Amino acid sequence: MYKKILLNSNIPLKSRLAKIIAYYLRRREARIGWNKRYKIMFKIHPTYNKPALKELEAEHKKYWKDFSGSINISTFRSCKNISGISDPKFIPEEIFFSDIEPTLNNTSSVSFLTYKSFYTKWFSNNCFPSCYFHNVDGEFLDQELNSISFSDVEKIIKELKYPVVFKPNRDTYGGAGVFFPKSQEELLNHLNGRKNFVVQEKIIQHPFFNEFNPVGLNTIRVCLYRSVSDNKIHVLNCTLRMGVGGSLDNVTSGGIACYIDGSGRLNGVSIDKYGKKFQFHPDSGISFSKNIPFFSELIESSINISSQIFYTRLMSLDFSLDINRTWRPIEVNLFDNTIYFAQNAGVPFLGVFTDEVVEYCKKNHWALFLTNRG
Repeated sequence: MYKKILLNSNIPLKSRLAKIIAYYLRRREARIGWNKRYKIMFKIHPTYNKPALKELEAEHKKYWKDFSGSINISTFRSCKNISGISDPKFIPEEIFFSDIEPTLNNTSSVSFLTYKSFYTKWFSNNCFPSCYFHNVDGEFLDQELNSISFSDVEKIIKELKYPVVFKPNRDTYGGAGVFFPKSQEELLNHLNGRKNFVVQEKIIQHPFFNEFNPVGLNTIRVCLYRSVSDNKIHVLNCTLRMGVGGSLDNVTSGGIACYIDGSGRLNGVSIDKYGKKFQFHPDSGISFSKNIPFFSELIESSINISSQIFYTRLMSLDFSLDINRTWRPIEVNLFDNTIYFAQNAGVPFLGVFTDEVVEYCKKNHWALFLTNRG
């Protein structure tokens, strides 16, 4: 890809050099991050680094060679050894981060949708958690995003039903900064010295999910793709995320994840951040071989919400099923999409759309153009 960028006569040489530097830095960031993760994984599970047949690894490298002359085989080996399935279309994590996602989501114009305070204003679906008040860059806002004083906030706090959810407005990973204040005093303490947050209702999850883990919410991550060929929204894959030992559902904070097949059935095995397998939930003992209730409604809701997101082609939505059997979208993720949930289950993240995405990204790579293509 470096050579293709350098020889791209459609942009000035100075711009080409700038793009090469930007591309190099992005690839370097990905390489360092994933090498560190794989080093830990392979130390814990040495068999996950066991080489596959030479022809299988060669086929994988050949498929992705247009993006890099040196393909890191770690993604392929770990996915193959965890799932028992070999597929050349497993996306190398470094290539997804450096080439695929920034090309499909090559715009910053939708970054405002990563602010949780704006969900209920932008999306016509009213299923997002109700927000009691917000703080945006230090300014307090009411439910309708009107500016209010701190004394107004204190009045709101006195009338709330506890517990509530306190969470950062954006840029949260692994559940960092999320709290569940159980009283007025506890919530007021969380406000001190903080800005850019939202206080929401605490959703009571459906008994089906409560059986797995009653702490926080168990959520289903639905990954979707707006096709470059027909602009239609397609569901790529779904994964149930659960907390363990009091953690939230995020895998990076100690949770586990179980892939869901196209019919809505759990595939029988959950994994943690480094690939440890569980056939039963470590806390509850519930097996991972159940059907997700109201699965078709989940798919319908995820497509409906994603159809209201423009200028981006990859979207990951987190949903919880509440006690009233309603799917409640919790979070919209447009950047840093997680691909290993599906791939560790033996399913290439982009599934049947892999070929069209690869061809599109080779021709429309973000580093080949002066500006974002949107």
